[in-house]
Amino acid sequence: MAKFFWADRILRKILKNFSWLLCGQILTAIINFCYLSLTAHALGVETFGRLILLRAYIELLIGLTTFQSWQALIRYGADYVKNKDSKGLCELFKLTTGLDLLGSLGGYLVAVAAAPWVGPIVGWEPQTIHAVQQASILMLCTLGSTPIGLLRLDDRFDLLAAQQLVPPLTRLVGTLIALWLDAPLMGYLLAWLCGEALNGLSLLALGLWQAHRKQILLRLDWSLPDFLFGDRRILKFCFVSNLNSSLPLAITLSPLIVGAVATPSAVALFRAGYEFSTPFRELALIFTQSVYPELAHLSTQGRWRKFQKLLWKLGRVLQGIGFILLIAILLGGKGLLYYAMGEEFTAAYGTLVLLIIGGILMMGNYLLEPALFAMEMPHISLRNNATAILLFYLPLLVVLAYYYGALGAGMATLIANGVGFSLNLFCTWREVQRRSTPTPEYLTR
Repeated sequence: MAKFFWADRILRKILKNFSWLLCGQILTAIINFCYLSLTAHALGVETFGRLILLRAYIELLIGLTTFQSWQALIRYGADYVKNKDSKGLCELFKLTTGLDLLGSLGGYLVAVAAAPWVGPIVGWEPQTIHAVQQASILMLCTLGSTPIGLLRLDDRFDLLAAQQLVPPLTRLVGTLIALWLDAPLMGYLLAWLCGEALNGLSLLALGLWQAHRKQILLRLDWSLPDFLFGDRRILKFCFVSNLNSSLPLAITLSPLIVGAVATPSAVALFRAGYEFSTPFRELALIFTQSVYPELAHLSTQGRWRKFQKLLWKLGRVLQGIGFILLIAILLGGKGLLYYAMGEEFTAAYGTLVLLIIGGILMMGNYLLEPALFAMEMPHISLRNNATAILLFYLPLLVVLAYYYGALGAGMATLIANGVGFSLNLFCTWREVQRRSTPTPEYLTR
């Protein structure tokens, strides 16, 4: 079995890139654990819940308005790299960077305009609404999508792993300063904002450095007509992939919904379970980041049997990781909540278990989505995720959170993840089977 896995050069490359990101993610998780523990102990359940509501508002709008341009850069950049088309790569870089700029500016304007309308729904006072509007300037720093795509396309996962440490370290230092100064709630919000701002700026700096090394910046022509009349196929891919990436942000919206139909304490308990279930989400995301460039190259080369075998092997790897993490949480989850966040938060154990099981399904889903994107079928992923989230998750979240609080929110998450995984599994496997099956000669005549 070991020979079967390790003899695969592409799989070894994926696991090497995954290991870089995993090392960075482990250190990030440890630092985030310290940050969350200090913040929860300092603020208590109710005030911690209010902090989560403030963060959720900004995170939601960042996710909705930030174009996932890295997906298009990798998918079509693989074509340009294969054909040694430096001009095409430059035009693609120009297009995705322009979309990043539009998204960050649009997000800032929407956040400022929407705060007075959202505030009264979740119980914000006028001074809190004003503070959120000021904090929304963070969105002007969210220009990291194109740099991420360029670094992944060039296999610079080592740089991305190191960069992952910037936001949690900044948040931790900011939280220590807030504790030392005995700062109010807004001090802890400022610590989080500084971490997110430095995250975007450091990614932008790395991306520009990589673009300079590849001499992309020297060849760029920033004329407006080129941007307006770019490749329609790529533009469509960008918009569909952005919609698809925005749908899971209903999870980010969840604290706002739980806060509207339940209590701030329920928000805090749900967020506690959510934060400690993030290893599944983060593992799935970094797996996607490692896998997608290789799947894009295989799709460009038409190597569908290799594509199919690689998906099967990666699925087995994810199964093993998910099983180990699930056992660890079942055995030590309650103790983790007690020692990390205090006795009040142990009530989130049931929510945590539900979110962990849902996270296992999400891990599988995050392997299937890059396969659909590599086959230029983001609309299939969009349709399946829209079904799972709009028809199942959001209605169930409102009803179940109203009756069962944080536990109900965990139940809604588990059901929606199961639906999304099942739909994507069926569509992906059917399409891969179709492409990997040779067409009979008489049908090609």
